[in-house]
Amino acid sequence: MKKKILTIVVPMYNVGCYIKQCLDSFVVPEVMDKVEILAIDDGGTDQSAKIAQGFGARYPGTFRVIQKENGGHGSVINRGIEEASGRYFRVVDGDDWVDREGFIHLVGHLEETDADMVLSNYHWVDHRSGRRSTEVDEICPGIGYGATYPFEEVGEHIFMKMHAITYKTEVIREQPERLDEHCFYVDTEYMLFPLPYVKTVSAIKDFVYLYRIGLPGQSMSVEKLQRQCGQHERVLDRLLAFYDQHKTESCRKVLETTLARILTSQYKIYLLFTESHKEQLLAMEERIRGEYPAIYPLVTQKAILFLRRTGYWSYGMVSFLVRRWAH
Repeated sequence: MKKKILTIVVPMYNVGCYIKQCLDSFVVPEVMDKVEILAIDDGGTDQSAKIAQGFGARYPGTFRVIQKENGGHGSVINRGIEEASGRYFRVVDGDDWVDREGFIHLVGHLEETDADMVLSNYHWVDHRSGRRSTEVDEICPGIGYGATYPFEEVGEHIFMKMHAITYKTEVIREQPERLDEHCFYVDTEYMLFPLPYVKTVSAIKDFVYLYRIGLPGQSMSVEKLQRQCGQHERVLDRLLAFYDQHKTESCRKVLETTLARILTSQYKIYLLFTESHKEQLLAMEERIRGEYPAIYPLVTQKAILFLRRTGYWSYGMVSFLVRRWAH
């Protein structure tokens, strides 16, 4: 059997309404013999696995369905890393999909490069209107598309996002960390854990990943953010410990900027509550200021800066505005 260029793990948990669109997007004759799609059902109860099995029956050389007990997004990726046969590895969630032309260009580039990390851009796609928008115009400003760079030359300029990253499989398989299971927000672990082992980076200009936004009950909803606050804290704590282990290495800058984004999210989650979480916010603020002085000033969200300037007496007002904006 011809060795695959790329393994794509598709996590599935009750995404029956969307999984056909996701898997259809990989049915691209130009590259199908070069890719492996692992559709991993995480103990779902709907028709997702059955739909995926239909693709496996029609395209057995490309699609493979794996069913497992529920363990969360991290457990699916961990399993995918174990099962992958492709030289490169990436994740496309079961309610998202890929752009056809971008996907072709990505696979073509992966055939030619030997970079440890390959970057490509992504669009947000509104679930109702279908309108595409960008979070950032360039994933790594200033990088020359198609060329390969030492990580230390470009790493601090990368906007780290799971949707933008394709890793060499041996890099993510041989690094010692595995993602937390039964936990949300592990996409940040997936992004950051391989970085100390990445030596080279390449990028293409294409927008490959199409990220569906505006779904009812999506993980960014206020109710879910409140309910999963402890899981976000868990991931943040693990990533801060990871930073402590690797802050003298070439990935330091990108770890700091990405952790500042995660910290900003944690502040916002605390502010979604009323006064009940003020003590947690103040404790985190004191910890970051004292233990992580390089990261602390990188948190520049206006609401948080206002809190700091007012000595936190404005917590109630800022919390009200954040909750109103979030709804």
